[in-house]
Amino acid sequence: MNIRLLLTSAPVDKAEIEEKTVIVIDVLRATTSICAALRAGAKGVIPTAGPGEAGEMRAKLGGDAVVLAGERNGVRIENFELGNSPSEFTADAVEGKYVVMTTTNGTLALSRANKGWKVITAGLVNITKVAEAVGSEDRDLLVVCSGREGHFSIEDTICGGMLIHRLASLRKGELELNDAASLALLLYRTNQSSIRQAISQGEHARFLASIGFERDVEIATEVDSMPVLPILKDGRLVASE
Repeated sequence: MNIRLLLTSAPVDKAEIEEKTVIVIDVLRATTSICAALRAGAKGVIPTAGPGEAGEMRAKLGGDAVVLAGERNGVRIENFELGNSPSEFTADAVEGKYVVMTTTNGTLALSRANKGWKVITAGLVNITKVAEAVGSEDRDLLVVCSGREGHFSIEDTICGGMLIHRLASLRKGELELNDAASLALLLYRTNQSSIRQAISQGEHARFLASIGFERDVEIATEVDSMPVLPILKDGRLVASE
């Protein structure tokens, strides 16, 4: 299995990935919140580029069927029901509805890498579920770390490294890695006994704590706490059976 990891999201050539499984990671917070929404019974999560597109999607699907969720600069978008805190995605808020989501980093990464053979979102909260799903397939991977506003983020890279570590165990070490994937694996193995501490000291976690979202960091670093497998189908992330 060949694994190519991108330390930040960037436009990806369709021809390069159409035969690969793509794993999109945004630990703080989009891919964690996607897991929370699907676990709470949302019919699906629809990633969109911005508030305008989200509003158009709501009009298309019907207001009663949709909950708008998203953030800019870390805080909930005006007139949206939900922000991007995983604790907001409760059954009362999202069960039986589509969550139309736009975020600064995660949904952008999804829009850039959505032409893969299969597209899955991953965080620490569902890492084993993702590893087991892709480890059983003989298909190359592209792991996309969303990063933060075009820059490297320690939390996404550690998560990518953890995924590779799990895959190495499942596939008896039969992996071919690019340099970024090797770096992510090293970063995870160096910090595997103190993942929350390492992430909490990162720029993004410190920013979230400064605006009152420290609890989000705690939730997002609870490994395997939301064992769902979000897969992109027809523009919607749904929980795999």
